Amino acid sequence: MLERCDRLALAVEDADAACASFAEIFDTEVVGDDADPLAVARRVTLQWGRDQLELYEPTGAGPVARFIEAGRSGVFAGGFACPDPSRIAEQLQASGIEVHQQGDDRFVVFTEDLGGTGVILSKVESRPRVGLNDKIWQITYAMPDLKEGVERYSALFGLEEVFTNYYKSELYGYDGAITWFDAREGGVLDSLEYLEPTDPQAAVARFVKRNSTGIYMASIETDEIPAIKERVTSTGPGWTGSDFGGFIHPRRLHGLLVGLVTYADWNSRRPLPDQD
Repeated sequence: MLERCDRLALAVEDADAACASFAEIFDTEVVGDDADPLAVARRVTLQWGRDQLELYEPTGAGPVARFIEAGRSGVFAGGFACPDPSRIAEQLQASGIEVHQQGDDRFVVFTEDLGGTGVILSKVESRPRVGLNDKIWQITYAMPDLKEGVERYSALFGLEEVFTNYYKSELYGYDGAITWFDAREGGVLDSLEYLEPTDPQAAVARFVKRNSTGIYMASIETDEIPAIKERVTSTGPGWTGSDFGGFIHPRRLHGLLVGLVTYADWNSRRPLPDQD
């Protein structure tokens, strides 16, 4: 099963501009700049806290170019670390999903092969923190049917036996569910979130109307929320505060909507399976 959310991939028209935007806000560092022949793209890898952000700039006709040309919005792929990524890759292939192997412990599913939700699987790795972020803790999918989505992705990723809580958000206009990889007090927050829109005027509904199923956003843990907020607000629009931290809008981060929380706050908020 999945153990960590450890990377995101964005399809961008200009990787250098995206690098500059993330460095301005988070102090990310470039740790890789390579040609990716499978994606037909230049792939620039940023160290973003303890995790990584991959920026795919198309270099010809291929999965990345098609994603951009289709007008899809959001994240090109969500990345997950596990002790044996080949086992998850085999589960996906057994379900009829095309999986591409890149090296011994890296597997990629392109968005067009999994309903708009690309996947990168890799081995669990410990990295030093870089910049103002700490780590990615949640990747959020939005879709027309919540129950169907939870069941499908749980089966694909081997998460059927782990704890999922269901909830409603009147404020943001959706029904939601969170599948926690480590559902215990003091455990990691890493999880998959699922949203089904209930308010046709809200942002989630607009996303689903454009994309059907897709990766809507991601959330990070950091104790540097005030510093990050200052960097966003002092250089332009795109910050929205919340009772748990805040959001940075996609227009500031090349299509990525980011939620910011502290570990202490969300560890105290999250439901656990042994609670009444």
